[in-house]
Amino acid sequence: MYTPGRRDEEEMMQIWIKWGIVSAGVVTALILSFGLSVPAAAGARTSGSAPACVAMSESWRYTNAANNCADTVSVMVVYQDGATGLCSTLPPGAYSTVGEGYLGRHGHPDHLAVCEVS
Repeated sequence: MYTPGRRDEEEMMQIWIKWGIVSAGVVTALILSFGLSVPAAAGARTSGSAPACVAMSESWRYTNAANNCADTVSVMVVYQDGATGLCSTLPPGAYSTVGEGYLGRHGHPDHLAVCEVS
């Protein structure tokens, strides 16, 4: 019959420490990803829909925007429930994450709106 020795206990402790570090990293990543889904900052307001040269794409996790315009644009996501995301400034040719995806608290994005920060 096998009886564990001191070496086995040390190896198990190292495994538990590694799993603890990995778990802490996963929890931190989740907290940071949900932290991105805050409403627009006070003072930011929309001024109509984004121009047609700004394309929006959505996934379960993120809403992305591509600026195919000749000028820099500032846009925010408007969700189907009426909530808005943060104002993001995109230079010409930029592609960036601008909001949460459809599994976020507001569901599917409805459209992108031009935003102005006052």
